[in-house]
Amino acid sequence: MAAKRKRSRSGMRTAMVAILTFALLATFVVRLADIQLVRAEALNAEADGRRGVSQTLFGTRGPIVDSAGTVLAESVDRWDLTVSPQYTRDLEPGIDAVDEELTVGDALVQIGGITGDDPHDLQAMIYAELERNPDSDYLMLADGLDARQYEAVRDLGIPWVYLRLNPQRVYPAGSVGGNLVGFMGTDDPLAGIERSQDACLAAHSGQRTFDRSADGTPIPGSVVTEPAVDGGSVELTIDADVQYQVQQLTAQYTSQLRARSGTSIVMRTDGTVVAIAESPTVDPNDPTAAAQRDRGSRAFTAAYEPGSIFKTFSWAAMLDLGLIERTQEMSVPWTYSGQGTRVRDAHSHPVEQWTAAGILVNSSNVGMVELGQQLDRDDFTDYLDRFGFGERTAVGFAGEQDVPLRDLGALDPQTQLNVLFGQGIAATPMQLASAYQAMGNGGVHLPVQLIAGCTDAEGEVTAPELPAGQRVVSEDTARSTLEVLEHVVTDYGYDTFPIEGYRIAAKTGTAQMAYADGSGYDPNRMMISVAGVFPVDDPQFVVLTMYDSPQTIRTSGGAIPAFHDMVNLLIRHYDIPPSTTPASNVPLEWTADQP
Repeated sequence: MAAKRKRSRSGMRTAMVAILTFALLATFVVRLADIQLVRAEALNAEADGRRGVSQTLFGTRGPIVDSAGTVLAESVDRWDLTVSPQYTRDLEPGIDAVDEELTVGDALVQIGGITGDDPHDLQAMIYAELERNPDSDYLMLADGLDARQYEAVRDLGIPWVYLRLNPQRVYPAGSVGGNLVGFMGTDDPLAGIERSQDACLAAHSGQRTFDRSADGTPIPGSVVTEPAVDGGSVELTIDADVQYQVQQLTAQYTSQLRARSGTSIVMRTDGTVVAIAESPTVDPNDPTAAAQRDRGSRAFTAAYEPGSIFKTFSWAAMLDLGLIERTQEMSVPWTYSGQGTRVRDAHSHPVEQWTAAGILVNSSNVGMVELGQQLDRDDFTDYLDRFGFGERTAVGFAGEQDVPLRDLGALDPQTQLNVLFGQGIAATPMQLASAYQAMGNGGVHLPVQLIAGCTDAEGEVTAPELPAGQRVVSEDTARSTLEVLEHVVTDYGYDTFPIEGYRIAAKTGTAQMAYADGSGYDPNRMMISVAGVFPVDDPQFVVLTMYDSPQTIRTSGGAIPAFHDMVNLLIRHYDIPPSTTPASNVPLEWTADQP
C-alpha cells in the first residue's frame, strides 16, 4: 500500500513537471510568435535604430582670393567631438575610480587633457543628457579641435567617442577687404562676397552610415560612404596690396577729418575693381566687434546726393549733344532765379566772365543751370541711364542699394535744375566711380567687375556673365571733358593736388546730406569728395574718395590730399610712366572787347 502511494506521488510530480515544462514551452512559443510575427517589424526597427548610425560628412567651403591668389578667406580643418551617451551607462562612471578597467571618468580625464575642458564638466554634460533621454545617441562634447587634438583623441580608441570633420572659416588678411569679403554666421553666409557668391563657395555635405556592435564600435563591412563635395574658389579682381594701402589712407583721412566714415574706390578704366576701402572697417574673424552699420560696404549699399562731382556728367551730356562748346562765353552771376526757382553758388562773387569750361572748373551751380536751359530732360535722363545711374551694378553685391532713376521731366522745376549740379538725385559711390570709368574709357561705359571667376572642385573655371558695354558719349566728348577737368587739378589752388609729370583729371564735390525723412538738408552733415581719371593722355585708373560729415575741413578741399596720395600710390605700385604730352590749355575765362 505504501509503495502504491509512493508511485502515485511520483506520478503526480512527473505530471507537474510535464505541465510546467509544457507551460514554459508554450510561453516561449507564444513569446517567440509575438516577437517574430506580431512585433517583428517594430522590434527590428527599434534594433536598427539603436544599431545603425548616420553621420554627416562636411565638405570644405571654397576660398576667396585676390587677383594674385592671396587668400582672403578659407576654411581650415576642424573636428567636432561627439559621444553616444547610452553606451556609457554600463561603464564605471567615477572619475576617481582605481580599478584597471577604463571608466567613463578615466576617458573624460584623457579627453579633457586634450581639449582643455574640465572632465567634471564633461561628465555633468553626459549625465544631464542621459537624464533627458536614457537612450541618447548623440551629444557634442567639444568642437573646433585642430589636427593635433584630433589625432590625440582618435588614438585613445574610445568606442563611444566620435570625431566629425567640420571645417571652420578663417580670414588670414583680417580686415583687409573685410567689408567686401563679408563673413559667415553659424551656418550661413551673412554679408559680402561670402553671401553673394555662396552658390560657388558652398560645399555639399555627404553621409557616412554604419552598424555598430554593443559597445558602439562600427561593424566591419557595414560602412557606406557618400563623399562630400568641396566648394569652389572665388577669385576677385582686387589687388590685396593696393587694397591694404588704400584702406590705410582712407582710415588716416577719416581720422584727420574727424569724419563719420570714409569710402574710397580704385577702378581700372576697363571696369575691373582694384580696391574698395571703408573706414571704419570690419574684421570678418570678429564681425561683432564692428558696429552694425560698418559691417557692409557703403560703396554698394549707401546712396547719397553726390553734389558737384556729378556736374561732370551733366556737362558732358550737353557737350555731346552740341548744346555747348568748351570756349563758349558766359556771364555768370552768383544767383539765379526764374519761374519760382532759385539757385546760388557756394560763395558770393561778382558776375564772372567764364567759358563753359570755366563753369565746370569753378564748379558754378548757376553756370550749370544757365548752360542747361536747352537740355531736354528726356535726353538727359537717357544719358544718365547709359552712365549707369538708376540701376545696380553687374557685381550683384549682397545688400547693394537699388536707386531708381526718376523721370527728370516729371520732377518739379526746382529739382530739375538741382539735378544739373548733383542735388535731388542719389547715387552710390560705386555708381559714381563707374560713371567716371566711362569718361576714362573713351565714352564707353563697361560693367563693374569685382568677380574674376569661380573655379569649382574639379578645376573648371566659370567667368561671370557681364552685360555688353555701351557708348554714352563720343570719344571726342570724353577726351574734351577730361582735358577740362585737368584744369581742376592744375588751377584749383591746392599744392597737394597735382603730381609733377602726370596729367590728372578730377572733380571735387561738397554735397549737402538730406534728412532720412526727406524733410530737407542737415546743416551739420556734408559729404566731401574727389573723383578723377589718370593719366589723361592714357587713362588707366579711376579714383574716388569721399568722407561723410567731416569736422575739421568741411569743404571738398579736405578730400584732395587723400586723392593725391592714392593716385601717387598707384603710380608707384604699378610703375606708371609719366605723361608724354603737355597738359591741356583750355580757356576758362574771357575778356569783353573794350570799346
